[in-house]
Amino acid sequence: MAFSKEEALLLLEKALEEGRLGHAYLISGTPDSGVDEFANELAGLFLGSGEIAVQQHPDYHAIEPGSKSRRLLIEQVRELEDAIHRTPNRGSRKVAVIRDADRLMPQAANAFLKTLEEPTDGSLLLLTSEMPEALLETIRSRCISVVLYSKAHPPADSREERITAVMRKYFAPDSRADATAAFGLTRVFRDLLEEAREIASERMKEELTTEKAHFGKTTENDWDEREESLKASAESEALQERTRLLGLVANYFGSSLRHLHDGGTNPDPAESLRLIRCLDAVEKLRSSLERGIQEALALETGFLELMLASRVE
Repeated sequence: MAFSKEEALLLLEKALEEGRLGHAYLISGTPDSGVDEFANELAGLFLGSGEIAVQQHPDYHAIEPGSKSRRLLIEQVRELEDAIHRTPNRGSRKVAVIRDADRLMPQAANAFLKTLEEPTDGSLLLLTSEMPEALLETIRSRCISVVLYSKAHPPADSREERITAVMRKYFAPDSRADATAAFGLTRVFRDLLEEAREIASERMKEELTTEKAHFGKTTENDWDEREESLKASAESEALQERTRLLGLVANYFGSSLRHLHDGGTNPDPAESLRLIRCLDAVEKLRSSLERGIQEALALETGFLELMLASRVE
């Protein structure tokens, strides 16, 4: 289930007060959901410094992609692990943050597994990602997932406009909630993903052509390897767009649920339960995709379950 930053922080603050806070969290969401800001807020809460001052706290340690390839390297992970294993400078707590954790190189990701499996006392490990499905399953399975959605805002681009329109079409009060509607929603969603893949692929082809024109005669680059790298980057962008679009689907029901409870009157329990079921169905679909289930099958099954969850009983 997805939460707003405020809702998630309240839940984790309560867990901290009750001594139930986990040692590792994977914080994910759409680009505008504020995953990095939330990580800092949670770190500030854990260290008692507040969000604004937390990055200056001596027991706050963070890494992010910094190389030309925008990857997290094993050297960065080792430095972070050294920091988290040291005695805290203040109190008994320390925080390690890995921003854009999906950018971990395989060696770096494997090196970090031991820290996830055997965390030091008083440590909190926070990983942020807009594309959690790109992370190793062994890392995802060792973290508690926190999925954030953004607050309602006007559509920012064509695909966002279209997913918003199709949600209104298929989930209006008088809409049919059946298999036909589910397959229609699946078809629109897959069309949007295919469009994103084609755009990313074309851009990568242009980039490769430009590189060959500039460097082809002066360097001995392995262009086949470079082409494979660019293809992987294009698919990575498409997966990121898939995560964003699923976040918009979740936000549709989340916004309705917030509106229902902010109305100043007693909310309809049946409607509230229906919206929660829909959010759970979206989260189940997201989880299926993160586990690597074939995309077309996961989308067809997931949207069918979403339609069933949306029925008024």
